[in-house]
Amino acid sequence: MPRITVVTGAPGTGKTTFSKRLAALDPRGIHVVSDVFYGFPAHPVDPTRPESHDQNTAIVRAVARSAGAFAESGWPVVLDGIFGPWFLPELRGALPEGAPVEYVVLRAPLDLCLRRVRERDGTGASAKVEHMHRALTDLGALSAHAMEAGGLDPEELVGRFVAERERFALAGAA
Repeated sequence: MPRITVVTGAPGTGKTTFSKRLAALDPRGIHVVSDVFYGFPAHPVDPTRPESHDQNTAIVRAVARSAGAFAESGWPVVLDGIFGPWFLPELRGALPEGAPVEYVVLRAPLDLCLRRVRERDGTGASAKVEHMHRALTDLGALSAHAMEAGGLDPEELVGRFVAERERFALAGAA
């Protein structure tokens, strides 16, 4: 079964640009954008709020199952979204058993993330950027899965990832 590469990081780290380019390396590459799934609830709850846990859990499962369906059909998947270590058990539990999974956490300085998001979305998202930047700072046992993205152009970042790909593999089957 083709691999599923989970690309995460705070808003503004370059997840989507990186994911598009990474998926494009394979003629059958699929780029699944989890942000789309957050638009499905008719009455969404801000995903950074504690009361959003049920919504976020359902969305993580749906995104993972979508990625899994592509992988089971022979398509390598790059899954783009905010999947902190706290959601990895839920995410992996919804992926096909035995699917090879990679996990990369893109990092960039907070000021760069804030600038990118403000240019893209305005200043209203600043609190979310700061919240997720803090939440993804301490990865504990997964610290080897962090990759510095600030200051690198997207092609350099993809090249570095491909060269170091083995270190991003998650141990065990999904």
